[in-house]
Amino acid sequence: MIKFFRNIRKSLLHEGKTGKYLKYALGEIVLVVIGILIALQINNWNEDRKNAQMEIQVLREISENLGEDILSLENDVQLNQTSIQNVRYIAKALKNNASLSDSLMRRFGFVTFSATYTLKWSGYKNLSNIGFHILTKDSLRESITNLYETHYSFIKEREAAAKKTTYEYLIPRYLEYFEDLKTVSKTVGAITSKRYSPKDLETLKDDSDFSRLLHYNEQIKRDNLYDLDLTLMQIKKTKKLIDNHLQIND
Repeated sequence: MIKFFRNIRKSLLHEGKTGKYLKYALGEIVLVVIGILIALQINNWNEDRKNAQMEIQVLREISENLGEDILSLENDVQLNQTSIQNVRYIAKALKNNASLSDSLMRRFGFVTFSATYTLKWSGYKNLSNIGFHILTKDSLRESITNLYETHYSFIKEREAAAKKTTYEYLIPRYLEYFEDLKTVSKTVGAITSKRYSPKDLETLKDDSDFSRLLHYNEQIKRDNLYDLDLTLMQIKKTKKLIDNHLQIND
């Protein structure tokens, strides 16, 4: 088409028709500009379609990650609740002058349990590598970044603090009251079963320091539950936003 216009311009120029020559020259320029604009539009359309596909893909992965995180943290909630019940059982048993049994030794062993929060980051890392610009909704971007950068970082810091307190302060003092520490190969859920035999069960019944250690352990687990509840609430909120977006756009 451009060659056609060029031949016409040459012919008009030779014939001395300057006015028509300028019109055809202008038409050729307009045609080139239109072609460039169409090419840019097609390129933008292809880029938008590519970004939309990447958005769906990465949001699917994040949604799957969050589903696994919900199951994992809900299990941690149950473990912390069980730990609180365990401490209360021991305190009640000591108060009621219970005799030493295999069950009680297992409960003594469970006091040293400390949860580890396993969280999936692969989807969020992929999104970070691709770029947050592929997310078409500001509410999605804000919720996702807030979850991972604030809530996930916070709960891992709280987990580290709880472990530090448990392993550096509580457990060393707690173990001083026991002489026989056995780890049993049989497992209960994902936790290795332990049997702790006290040096003197009768002394424990009236030992205020031991009682304080039990209550301190319970408080740590209560703090864990508070952190877990806040994080789970944010995970479920973010996953709902993602799943609604996928349902509409996928």
